[in-house]
Amino acid sequence: MEDFNEREVFRARLRFVDLIKSFFQSEPDAEKMSRWRGTFSALVKEQVNPLFDSAVRDIHKMLNEKNLSEIQNEYYELFTNPFSNAQVNIMASWYLDGRSFGETLVALRSFLAEAGIVRAEGVVDSEDSLPMLLDILASLIEEEKNGGGEKARDLQSRLLVTWLQPLAKELSAAVEKNDTALFYRASCRLLCGYLDLEKGLATAS
Repeated sequence: MEDFNEREVFRARLRFVDLIKSFFQSEPDAEKMSRWRGTFSALVKEQVNPLFDSAVRDIHKMLNEKNLSEIQNEYYELFTNPFSNAQVNIMASWYLDGRSFGETLVALRSFLAEAGIVRAEGVVDSEDSLPMLLDILASLIEEEKNGGGEKARDLQSRLLVTWLQPLAKELSAAVEKNDTALFYRASCRLLCGYLDLEKGLATAS
């Protein structure tokens, strides 16, 4: 039973990482919106941690109140429209170095070499972009699941503390400045709440 429960925890972690990545990876479409509605209808009944739970309630409410075009517009203004005053960057080096493709990215690439994680062929996103960092976290969770143990948890902790949590904090602060981006403000709170949980798991003895 303990082994079964442990496997379920790994599955849940990977599902959460994939869910959160889905908010930031591409503009939402009808299929994604439908999946979100089903997922948050179930999540709203659970308790994870205060920040995460509050964000879940807000997202669940907005998914039932907003239509797809409203959420698509938020995404476009925040992440796609080059002329938008509300546009935010999703790369860690932008916030930590003050420019894209800085020393933060260099250090991350060194970390990836140490972890044995190779960039997939055809991927064009920078390694320090939020979706890519979440992919790296998922890879390290998979490694732990497959017996990586203490080393995998140490790598997860370093990834979280050095890149993911600082990016999430700065991105959230940037999105919070936009009073009209209510859905993505809640999405950023969900991200931060979940990363707090992951940090606790990664540092557990």
